[in-house]
Amino acid sequence: MPRPLAWRHLARLHELTTTASACRIWLERKLVVAPPVVDCAAADRALAEEVLALAAERRWKLPDPVPYEWGRVGDESDPLPRLVRVIERDAFELDGFARDTDDEEVRSLLLQARNERHALLRALERVEPLATLPGAK
Repeated sequence: MPRPLAWRHLARLHELTTTASACRIWLERKLVVAPPVVDCAAADRALAEEVLALAAERRWKLPDPVPYEWGRVGDESDPLPRLVRVIERDAFELDGFARDTDDEEVRSLLLQARNERHALLRALERVEPLATLPGAK
């Protein structure tokens, strides 16, 4: 039986807020400890709980998130530019899902995650302006 589009979007959001959460991984590996990254990681943890609650309410079984392989993470002299690129990619993906989904509750969670990533990018620009420049490191 095919899964609804909203289920696929919710499953990806679950992944983006757990094992593929750049902020959570950067903090766990102690690569970046900037307060905006700490805040975004906390927001991802909270949003992951909301995602699971909505899935349970709908009786949707989400796949177990597969550990994300962050190759080459930690071998940069300054990891912030790479983090910025990952966060920009996530925000772009989340925006597309929010436009395409057929479920308002899922859209709301997608937009919440996208907004957190945009807030992180703005905060990083204030803290480390060179990290957000195109082509930075």
